[in-house]
Amino acid sequence: MTLHPQAATHLRASAGAQTIAGSTVPEARLATLGYLALQRESVDLPVQHRFIPGPTADLPIRIIRPDGEPGPHPAIVVLHGSGWVACNLDVVDEPARRLAADTGFTVITVNYQKAPEHPFPVPLDDCIATIEWVREHAAELGVEADRIGVVGDSAGGNLAAAATAVLTDRWSAPGGTGSVAERPVAALALLYPALDAVADSGSYREFAEGHGLDAADMAWFWGHYLGPGADDELRRDPRVSPLRAPSLAALPPTYVATAGHDVLRDEGEAYADRLRAAAVPVTAQRFPGMIHGFWWMDAVLDEARTLQLAVAGFFRTQLGDARVEGRDEPR
Repeated sequence: MTLHPQAATHLRASAGAQTIAGSTVPEARLATLGYLALQRESVDLPVQHRFIPGPTADLPIRIIRPDGEPGPHPAIVVLHGSGWVACNLDVVDEPARRLAADTGFTVITVNYQKAPEHPFPVPLDDCIATIEWVREHAAELGVEADRIGVVGDSAGGNLAAAATAVLTDRWSAPGGTGSVAERPVAALALLYPALDAVADSGSYREFAEGHGLDAADMAWFWGHYLGPGADDELRRDPRVSPLRAPSLAALPPTYVATAGHDVLRDEGEAYADRLRAAAVPVTAQRFPGMIHGFWWMDAVLDEARTLQLAVAGFFRTQLGDARVEGRDEPR
């Protein structure tokens, strides 16, 4: 596979930057805010800022309303990346607004608590609580409880897959409703997700350095999320490594996007293969010339917009209430 020329240009421009693995936590948090400079001008949509109760703290959320579309709407909960350690609602705001504009759905983003101050399972528990809160407050929000999707990128993809699995297990367990109409998550989208803390796939070796997210960077992120001395049993826990779950058969229809030049590529594609083998409807799309994080980079990578429209199309198909294409096309 050939690196896309735009991705190659971006990597050359950032070649001298300090690596995540060589950074302190404050330095990494500041560095990842650099994604804001790689994004297009945001879509102007109505946004409500509020706090919701989480298991251990109140959580900031943003509720992004579709423009000029009467409700109730399907809803999409966005769980943002970056390594369970960095980033916030600002970094994911532009792609989240575009998702609302492209679908006509209500989009909710949450700033879950971050490691190392709040290691596993705190970020996961926050994300589970957010999805549950949206379901429980659907009428107040003007959304439909049986048409809720979840999307996560990178570490957010890990949290999206794990949270959906936990909620689905509760739904399908003895005493749960088991009704498709009451499935807790109706559709799931995972964008270059981190799904295996063992981190021994071929793409880890192939793209270990020089493609924006090094293997050492992922080891740094996993180390902060799981805490020092995390043993093999914890790394293989399905709540940590969704790829290692005993079964994926009860999961909702899923979209998996991978970047061709990314250490996480192989585990995302292995997850899609397991979904397919379990007869879960799955759409897997590799973006061959892309690098990790490109959903957030639509000012410098045209394929970012292609991915944004693909995610929107998936949710329109799975959650219904389809509408016309987004207000602008890929450049």
